[in-house]
Order: sequence, then C-alpha cells, then structure tokens
Amino acid sequence: MGGWSCSHQRGELCDLLKSSCEPGTKGCTLYGKALFADPATPSNEALKRREETKRAKQIQELIKSAKSGI
Repeated sequence: MGGWSCSHQRGELCDLLKSSCEPGTKGCTLYGKALFADPATPSNEALKRREETKRAKQIQELIKSAKSGI
C-alpha cells in the first residue's frame, strides 16, 4: 500500500481541473499512470491501454531487430 500527495490538491478541490479532487479522472495528473483499487476509476482502463501500446511497440521492435539480423 502506498500514499501520495498531489501538488494540485487544495483541500477538496483540484487547482488543475478547477473542480472537486477525484484522483484518476481524465485530466488528473495520475490519469493513465496509476492503478487504483476502485475498478471503476477511469485511470485503470487508460493504464491498461498504455501498457498494451507499450508492449505492442516492444514486439514490433523485436520483430524488426530479428528481421535485420537474418
């Protein structure tokens, strides 16, 4: 378990989004960068897409390296 502190949070408000602080929502600095315990947090799906994209790029790079080595 970990803790964090956000430089944009002022009490219950987010200075960045100018609304109530809801970590992991679209526009939050944590969006797509952190996995949240609440499965309904939008960040979780964005993180999953980000990791899939990264894996696909790595696979393409490996294929390209393998082809150039033949």
